[in-house]
Amino acid sequence: MANNIEVPFGLADITIGEGVEAITFDGAANFQADGGEVTLTPILQEVKIADFGESVYDEVVTGYTGRVLIVAAEDKIQMMKLALSSSEDITSTTNSEVVGLMDAKIGTSLRSKAKKVTIHPRNLPASDKSKDIVIYKMASNGDFTRSFANEQGNVQIELNMYPRDGMDASKPGNFFYRGAIDPNAPL
Repeated sequence: MANNIEVPFGLADITIGEGVEAITFDGAANFQADGGEVTLTPILQEVKIADFGESVYDEVVTGYTGRVLIVAAEDKIQMMKLALSSSEDITSTTNSEVVGLMDAKIGTSLRSKAKKVTIHPRNLPASDKSKDIVIYKMASNGDFTRSFANEQGNVQIELNMYPRDGMDASKPGNFFYRGAIDPNAPL
């Protein structure tokens, strides 16, 4: 019997946040102008031993960086807010509805604004989470750029990874996981 070949293809549903506050790029609630992208990178420290000259004897994991890139097709307030985590809501004085954004005060923590991100391949049923990538905390630490040319515009959102709340550096599972089982779920 031959092994199944699993070639990734197509868009993914990308959910930022949880519950009623979640923003989902699923082709229904919000649209992507281009496919999303995830990058997870270990930060390594080289170990050198004098007996081997300048050769690298080993590398030790000292942290992780990660980013998720989404190109939103629509220019909504919530897209700019995702692209620029260093912003604050402007709310209506009559009904508390968010009507705009402004710069956040100096000293604002981006980690406090970070949200859980779940990436689910669209070619899988919603119940099949075997290929989901979940990143515990992400926020944008970059710029907001909006072109006003005679072309289709979009909002580029680049989210960066932070360690999860309650992390334990002596154990794995502090930044992300893939699959249906959260290694840090309460028992």
